[in-house]
Amino acid sequence: MKALVKVKYGPDCMRYMDVPEPHTGDDDIKVKVYACGICGTDLHLMQDEYPSNPPIITGHEFSGTVVEVGKNVTKFKPGDRIVTLTAVDTCEDCLWCSLGLRMLCKERKSVGSGRNGGFAEYVVIPAKHAFLIPEGVSMKTAALCEPLACVCRGVCERTVIKAGDYVLVAGAGIMGQLTAQVAMANGGIVIMTGLKNDADRFEVARRLGVYATVYVDEDDAVNRIMELTDGMGARVAFECSGAAASAEFCLQALMKTGFYTQIAIPGKPILYNMDLALYKEITISNSYASERTSWLIALRLLEQKMIRIDDLISAIFPLKEWEKGFQQTMEKKAFKVLLMPDEGISSN
Repeated sequence: MKALVKVKYGPDCMRYMDVPEPHTGDDDIKVKVYACGICGTDLHLMQDEYPSNPPIITGHEFSGTVVEVGKNVTKFKPGDRIVTLTAVDTCEDCLWCSLGLRMLCKERKSVGSGRNGGFAEYVVIPAKHAFLIPEGVSMKTAALCEPLACVCRGVCERTVIKAGDYVLVAGAGIMGQLTAQVAMANGGIVIMTGLKNDADRFEVARRLGVYATVYVDEDDAVNRIMELTDGMGARVAFECSGAAASAEFCLQALMKTGFYTQIAIPGKPILYNMDLALYKEITISNSYASERTSWLIALRLLEQKMIRIDDLISAIFPLKEWEKGFQQTMEKKAFKVLLMPDEGISSN
């Protein structure tokens, strides 16, 4: 089969190549991949800024159809449409695994970085980590369930939003757009911030229901936030860009006793103004990827049509044209790019 493989560390590390089809173990399911999204983590992985285990088939944001089940599998059958938890290999024995916090297990191996992923025609995963795609949710929409689950982890499980709270979402990219929608589903009044070149993204955000948009590279951006929040500042801020300047802005724009949650992976060390956070008694939290509970929330939101995903899919390329998709993602010319093993694009 064809797959996109990180073959080594260092430059020129990605190859679209032939690899053997994966074997289905007794407790596994074999999945024919419908589509797999390009994530910022994939870019970090390509640039050796995220841990990986080459040679490895990359990609972790995918939907697909079960084509084969192991002899011990009873929950799934061929033809089922599924998505999967990413942290599929853990020790199952440490404190974090016992608490259901698989992403924190030091032995964790995730799809697309620690074990073979979804930029391929087929992928094999442990059946116990898969989820059925609800009826009425398209395969294309479901391919973005993974980033949505990550956002649900940060918004619904690591932060508390009360109905009517002013919520600052810093960053207008895919994670910012999803964060805004989940925050609104929780009753938040969302103000999104970004740069002047985010005008088109702001237009999408307003169409999806955000209360206001603010350019942070203009004068008096903090004052504008204060005007929009009755002079108090936002109660909750989600940093979704990974930029150090954005983190600082969030602390300035938060009300006293506000809540700050880091959603984006910066990819490098950033500094917080801890004096400012201390004097304002700001609670700082972080959210790393997703857990099983996060996926259950994400799937319910999709099933109830509370999140609009398709508006955020900018382009779809065949897997062999992965370089075009990666380039668009790196240049921030797209919200989300999907790669499909088959060149035909269907609407199911």
